[in-house]
Amino acid sequence: MAIAKMKKLTLLAEHKHKETLLKSVQEMQSLEIIPIAEKLEEALLENFETATSPVDQSDFQSTLQDIEYAIDYLEGYVSQPGLFEKLKSKRDVLTLNELEQHIESIDTDALINQVTGKEKALNDLEEEIKDLKQEEDFLRKWRPLKFLPEEVANFRFMHVIAGSLDSEHEDPLIDSLKENGKIYFEEIFRRRDQVAYLMIMPKSEKESFSQIITQYSFRELNYQYDVLPEDALYRNLKTQKEKYEALEAHKKEMKKWKDVYRNLELSEEYYYNISERERAKSLFIDSQHLFLLTGWIEASKADSLIQNVWDTIGESEVAILTDDIEVEEYKEVPIVFENHKLVRPFEMITEMFSYPKYDGIDPTPHMMPFFVVFFGMMSADLGYGILLFAITLLSLKAFNLGSGAERFMKFLHVNSYATIGFGLFFGSFFGAELPFNVLSLQDDILVVMGLSVVLGLIQLIYGLILTGVMKSKQNDKASSYVDGFAWAMILVGIILWVVGSMVWDSPLLSQAGIILAVINVVGILIVSMISNSNKALGLGLGAYNIYGVTGYIGDVVSYTRLMALAVASANIGMAFNMIVGLLPPIARFTVGLALIAVLHGLNIGLTFLSAYVHSSRLQYVEFFGKFYEGGGRPLSPFKTLEKHIFIKND
Repeated sequence: MAIAKMKKLTLLAEHKHKETLLKSVQEMQSLEIIPIAEKLEEALLENFETATSPVDQSDFQSTLQDIEYAIDYLEGYVSQPGLFEKLKSKRDVLTLNELEQHIESIDTDALINQVTGKEKALNDLEEEIKDLKQEEDFLRKWRPLKFLPEEVANFRFMHVIAGSLDSEHEDPLIDSLKENGKIYFEEIFRRRDQVAYLMIMPKSEKESFSQIITQYSFRELNYQYDVLPEDALYRNLKTQKEKYEALEAHKKEMKKWKDVYRNLELSEEYYYNISERERAKSLFIDSQHLFLLTGWIEASKADSLIQNVWDTIGESEVAILTDDIEVEEYKEVPIVFENHKLVRPFEMITEMFSYPKYDGIDPTPHMMPFFVVFFGMMSADLGYGILLFAITLLSLKAFNLGSGAERFMKFLHVNSYATIGFGLFFGSFFGAELPFNVLSLQDDILVVMGLSVVLGLIQLIYGLILTGVMKSKQNDKASSYVDGFAWAMILVGIILWVVGSMVWDSPLLSQAGIILAVINVVGILIVSMISNSNKALGLGLGAYNIYGVTGYIGDVVSYTRLMALAVASANIGMAFNMIVGLLPPIARFTVGLALIAVLHGLNIGLTFLSAYVHSSRLQYVEFFGKFYEGGGRPLSPFKTLEKHIFIKND
């Protein structure tokens, strides 16, 4: 089990069944519809329309966009359940027919207009409040003015003017006014960068005054109110209060629009599904009376889809063909993983790298045991592992998670066992040393580093053996030996030599390792030369292949990060314990408890993040690089939205 077997499924039916058949296929969510016109010969398409340009979906798309906008807008106002309530609540499960019946009973356009009308009312109120705020600022500044400018505009002998200027021009203006000697001035208000004055002068000085103020950008007061600034400010604040109350009333009303919000969510599901069906129609080919569609489907799901179509429109109303995948189609066939439930969460690691080709190998079951061991070794704390186990188990049992979140929780849950196991192995519990361990992360660092290298060599050798097996299946015997089995034997020989020379002092074992390595080095040269028509070139390629041993040295060194991260995590946790231990007893059991929780929380986050990232990196660079090519793509089935509800088969 790894890559699911696929089939090509083709359906032929009359136009009157098109919409019903599409709903039936969409409800099963297992068929990826493909443009068939590109695959058939012209003679077979003589009586069919083969245009594959998308149909006009503008109306559906426009409505869908309006619905999405309305939902996003209402989300900020309608009362939403809390995080735990969301996690514990179950989604409604409807059939497509039940969904459509519900949408037909409501007026989606009216709901959209209701939201947009409320949005306009709120925007208008906010704009009015903004203008009132600006007016308030103006009136507060001119509040000391105790007369209306229009009241002094017609004085016979005196000219009265009020205005403001920038603070930087104030001193020169005052000096000019004092020099004139006939102009009375009085400060009205002062701000950080602005100052205002009241000026009184004889009519005869008006022209002279105009010349003075022109130099200093003096701005005459433009007062457009029929009452004093004090009274206008009171009126302004009263109006603002009314606007705020109206604004809050609108928001309070929208807070109760749970039914509107829910109906819009269901409308989003409905119009997305319709839009997808219209898009799917552009992939058909049509004759005057019939239409034809084809697509990829998992072999295990083909019978269920066929039965569903037959139950919907009748077995006699549709012709269905299922074909096995041809070799020339392998590059086009989408991929569906088919793994054991323990392995399935680790498919996300492979997906982030690349999907395999249909005739390739799924690396997930081969990579998963190594990933778990590496993650556990880098985390390596009994307390951290128990905490991860408890949180993930609680999340999986108590909450209704989405498919992505559920898979990630299962992924972490599996890794929690390895974290617990290595925590016991190294005797670490929240940074404290347990009275029992196999190895210590403080005293046995070199041994732990050796263990890291051994684990790395095991994975490298396994990857090389996989390369050999794959090349053999492809009948590339020379490459299977040169790129796979030979290098696996060379690494085994080096391991035997190291163990015999440095660990057990066994000359026989050491010599056996040297002989095994040398035989396969020579074998690479001979096989490379024999398999190439140009013997000299083959010999050169074989020598260059042997030079690749430097790359394996780098790969082996990369695995020492297992030791480095395990030691770093343990020592950081120990350091945090020491810091809290230095506090006085009273502080240690009050502030210290909160401090230790925060510090270990930080270390837990960094530890698990590092373990995830570096375990992935070891798979991608050191392991996948030995045997895995990728280059495939996932199955993209014709399906429903399922963003707010789940769709069940009718």
